[in-house]
Amino acid sequence: MMLSLVDVVVAVVVSYGLWFVVPALWRYYTFCQLVKPFKSKRKSHWLLGHLIHLSFTESILTSVAKLMENNPKKMMIEWMSFIPQLHAIHPDTVAILLRSSEPKPNGPGQPYSLFTPFLGDGLATSNGPKWERNRKLITPAFHFDVLRSYVSIFNEVADILLDKFAKQMSESPESIDVMDSLNLATLDVILRCSLSYDGDIQKHENHPYVEAVHEISRLTMERVRKPWHFLSWKLFTMSANGKQYVKYVEYMHRFADEVIVKRKREVADDPSLLQKKRKLDFLDILLTARDDSGSGLTDKEIKDEVNTFMFGGHDTTKATLGWAIYNFGKYPEEQERVYQEICDVTGDRKNIEWEDLGKLQRMSMFLKETFRLYPPAPSTTRLLTKPLELDGVTLPAGTSIMANILCIHLRPDVFPNPLEFRADRFLPENTENRHPYAFLPFSAGPRNCIGQNFAMNEEKVILARLLKRFRIVLDDDHEVLPVPLFIVQSKNGIKVRFEDR
Repeated sequence: MMLSLVDVVVAVVVSYGLWFVVPALWRYYTFCQLVKPFKSKRKSHWLLGHLIHLSFTESILTSVAKLMENNPKKMMIEWMSFIPQLHAIHPDTVAILLRSSEPKPNGPGQPYSLFTPFLGDGLATSNGPKWERNRKLITPAFHFDVLRSYVSIFNEVADILLDKFAKQMSESPESIDVMDSLNLATLDVILRCSLSYDGDIQKHENHPYVEAVHEISRLTMERVRKPWHFLSWKLFTMSANGKQYVKYVEYMHRFADEVIVKRKREVADDPSLLQKKRKLDFLDILLTARDDSGSGLTDKEIKDEVNTFMFGGHDTTKATLGWAIYNFGKYPEEQERVYQEICDVTGDRKNIEWEDLGKLQRMSMFLKETFRLYPPAPSTTRLLTKPLELDGVTLPAGTSIMANILCIHLRPDVFPNPLEFRADRFLPENTENRHPYAFLPFSAGPRNCIGQNFAMNEEKVILARLLKRFRIVLDDDHEVLPVPLFIVQSKNGIKVRFEDR
């Protein structure tokens, strides 16, 4: 007897369900049962899960501190709708996770897939042998001899920034929001250091690149809040937010492409150009990098690394400088101690020099405490390629786990009274017995942030120059609300007054 078309379709659907869907549902159920011991203290919504706590009306620090209060757990599970997200929230478990060089998850519905449309397959998102090769090729770009040459650029950018602040204060006695100016200053730094691009960036009211970075971050967080957009790139790009997102990504890519093509053309016209340059920038090093076989980076790899360095080195530094200025204003005694150290180190000199950076010990402690409360990256994620036991539960290969840096930084059993700002936490005698994975502003392990020394040097120079010229006074009438984007930012900006010293 011949089967009808309907019979065939039904048979195919049933077979597909038995072969793929049922096993998948069984794996999902088994995993949910396995991680029950890690249940979060926070309530979840039946559909949105713990996304309901992704609030822009409450301080993220207060929210996380409440979560960590009297919380002995080392692991925690929260739900992004029906997607389980495991968090390592203790130095012991995050150490096991980050000591491995296993790749980050980058498939549909995985956190790092959110970054690939605009960062491509650069160091932040690439995996395995490609990541290992490119990390090795790019490491010379962050050698001390290269970083030393950037200090003069940091000072030049600081000159423009401080003159802008002085002009703003002379025009009005009111406090000013520092974030827009810091946005342009850090973009100026990254463009000069990475691409030798000097386009009078700080004279713009709002450079299109700054707008693109801000909007991409905002739209991506909106995407996370809607599970159907998070799980499907196609559905997201069909939405109004997705179309705007694509427009900004295309602008960023065009910007990088134009600069890279121009530099390659200049080098082709004059092969000795790089030898003549007094100092090489990040792009020069990418163009000349060669592995053991003599192969260099492809055009796409160069573009991906430039976009990664531009995005990662601009927005995070801007946020840290903003929070540092906020903390200087909020804690004037600490501001005075750092100011006195700067004067002791630099004397009558205006500029900060390379040799000064290692002597600014109080500044380093102050920055570290700022990093603890407002880490540049509040979390990072890893994918298990083999089973791993964490906090008494053996998790299967393929499990995605988030190292929740902000949770660790706000654990009272690691940092007592965690919401208090105390730079003395980083005195040598207070750090010698601290767990090496208790403080993770730049992550840790093989995949730590390659640009951390660049960022620290830039922040020290700009803040030292700022304090030597101005006293920072916080606007107590302005609410500062830390909220979670990809970095911890103030929803309402940061307002201060600058007084001449």
